[in-house]
Amino acid sequence: MATVLVTGATGHLGNVLVRELIKCGQNVRVLVHPSDDLRALQMLPIEVVYSDVRDDFSNALSSVETLFHLASIISITPSRKKQLYSVNVGGTENVISLAKRYRIPLIYVSSVHAFSEMGKGSIITEETPIDENRTIGDYAKSKAMATKLVFNSFNEGVDGFIIFPTGIFGPYDFKNSYFSSVMRKYHEGRLKITVKGKFDFVDVRDLVHVMIELYRQFISDEQNQLVNGEGFIVSGNDVYFEELPRLCGLSNYRVLDDSLADFVSYLSLLGTYFSIPSEFVPYALHTIRLDCRFSHDKVTKLTNYAPREVEESVKDFFNWLNV
Repeated sequence: MATVLVTGATGHLGNVLVRELIKCGQNVRVLVHPSDDLRALQMLPIEVVYSDVRDDFSNALSSVETLFHLASIISITPSRKKQLYSVNVGGTENVISLAKRYRIPLIYVSSVHAFSEMGKGSIITEETPIDENRTIGDYAKSKAMATKLVFNSFNEGVDGFIIFPTGIFGPYDFKNSYFSSVMRKYHEGRLKITVKGKFDFVDVRDLVHVMIELYRQFISDEQNQLVNGEGFIVSGNDVYFEELPRLCGLSNYRVLDDSLADFVSYLSLLGTYFSIPSEFVPYALHTIRLDCRFSHDKVTKLTNYAPREVEESVKDFFNWLNV
């Protein structure tokens, strides 16, 4: 039976995708860095191959019919710049090379941050340009560069499609991502300030549902042409940071005005060099102040996608934590 290979399978999106692929009857093989923690994949009927995504992992590609490339470094501070470009761009370039060599379709998970910044209040669609010179921050630049490489590979004969998620949240976040960490600190009363602004977040389960639906169409003879070579934004709903502490169960907190938030953000940035936790670094403030809307109209037409409400995702996240 044919197999799908997933990179980045131990991450938040990765482990949820693996679970759903298994439910769909797929044989799942995961590519895991030798130093990675397999806790998120415990007790799952999968095959594990250890390799760095930047190395030749040809040994993992036998009988593989589709390669899901999720592995990336996510960072909103400059502290991991060299590794970020090495993995996000160099790793993706290596994945593309192997997909070409073995003629394996490639499904790549990019980010809405890869799109060019179009000004405050813009509506971002799949037609928005991708240009690393028109993005802010190394993470966004690296994802833009990698995304262009993947689209170029489609023009050169590789089959596949690209997913552009907004912020990802919800249960099964075993590695405690940045946003999950913020929510937990509010819930536990360890963080009692917030800032003004919003950003779109999508429940990880909704995102995976869309990915599976698009994958089914991709491997369908009748519907393949609607998906192959395309990009799809998967957004959810706006999370307003003024309201986030309340959603997480904190009633007594302070909303900083913009000038004080700026001051705190630069102190937080300095703190990253001394391993001091930071919540509102300058890049985070820049992003949530853009007030952009990310349209999921394209994917909705193909999959009847309807994202669940933010409140449900937050509730399920804390239920999953058993707190």
